[in-house]
Amino acid sequence: MRFRVRIWITGSQGQLGHVLLNLLQKKGIDSFGTTREEVDISQEDQVRSRMKGVTHIINAAAFARVDPAETEREKAFRANAVGPEVLALAAREAGARLIHISTDYVFDGTLGRPYREDDQTNPVNWYGQTKLEGELRVQKAFPEACIVRVSWVFGGHGTQQYVHAVLKMLREKRELRFVADQIGRPTYAHDLAEALIVLRDQSGIYHYANRGAISKYDLTCAIWDWAKRKHLPLLCESVVPITAAEFLVPAPRPLSTPFDTAKIEAILPIRSWEEALAECMNRSSFS
Repeated sequence: MRFRVRIWITGSQGQLGHVLLNLLQKKGIDSFGTTREEVDISQEDQVRSRMKGVTHIINAAAFARVDPAETEREKAFRANAVGPEVLALAAREAGARLIHISTDYVFDGTLGRPYREDDQTNPVNWYGQTKLEGELRVQKAFPEACIVRVSWVFGGHGTQQYVHAVLKMLREKRELRFVADQIGRPTYAHDLAEALIVLRDQSGIYHYANRGAISKYDLTCAIWDWAKRKHLPLLCESVVPITAAEFLVPAPRPLSTPFDTAKIEAILPIRSWEEALAECMNRSSFS
């Protein structure tokens, strides 16, 4: 039986990785993080050089920019498919555990009900295809690995994360237009980080997101309402709902990908996105 735990977080300066590493250190759990510049997870020699004493890997590294992935295909494939496979092989060889973070974009959004872990995948863009390939390679290389699919992560590290980005737009534009007919479940980075610590010795696929299926328009309006109550200096006068067909982007998006989280809720409770967003807004400085 292994008593000593040492957790390696890849993508440690990303939206989730930064939050996760800070949480582990606050809990007194031996951990360290690496960035893309420090370790290219698609390179076997670089990964193996970091495996000494590692008991768990949580792979929060990814090429997550959906539209640029359509043109930067090789970069996205190496980060989202090759890298996870290399980590899986290294974890298996070292007798370590692996949690790999995936996405709702492995689905096409046409099912008509919340997606369960065993539902048919069918990504509609290159980002989703590379993430699905990463899942398949992890499962083949290390069947005991844990894959956690998440959706619409907010509240993590960096000024580009969703809440900061929306507040910036609210300060700079008189009118915002957000898609109202794409539905999903938001995921608070801090709640997800707590869940990953609980799941660190699990195997198989899990879906995680905060409770409640909404649109990006709904989420933006909730942030706008909070900002007005706090009397933040805002230029925005209206937030207008639009359809996905009106939102012209290089990569298509799946229309409706809310998760069924019954499997993971048998292990740990999940709170609503409203509760999570309120905590996110109140614990951070957006003035």
